[in-house]
Amino acid sequence: MKNMLNMLKQAQEMKSNFSKLKQNLENTFFFGESSDGLVKVKINGKGLLVDLSILYEKIKNTTQVEESVKFAYSEAKKKSDEFCESEMNKATGGMSLPFDMKSFL
Repeated sequence: MKNMLNMLKQAQEMKSNFSKLKQNLENTFFFGESSDGLVKVKINGKGLLVDLSILYEKIKNTTQVEESVKFAYSEAKKKSDEFCESEMNKATGGMSLPFDMKSFL
């Protein structure tokens, strides 16, 4: 019975940790910039685009803008994913889970 209570306590702690993690991801921002400096993006830890800056005077064609946006977003998203993975490990105490918890955040 004591073992069962410990498991329930651990589950409650993990639930609390995930709640904090979700809030932390929503309030942490990551930045990306295209290699040509044309585009800068700001996303939150959940990967949502928060801000986009384009240097319109440097635009040569639409393809350049499209590629620059993709590059800048990918750079920011990579940083976000690395942060999320690190925070997930903290929240679970390094315990591997049989499913992807990111979909619950």
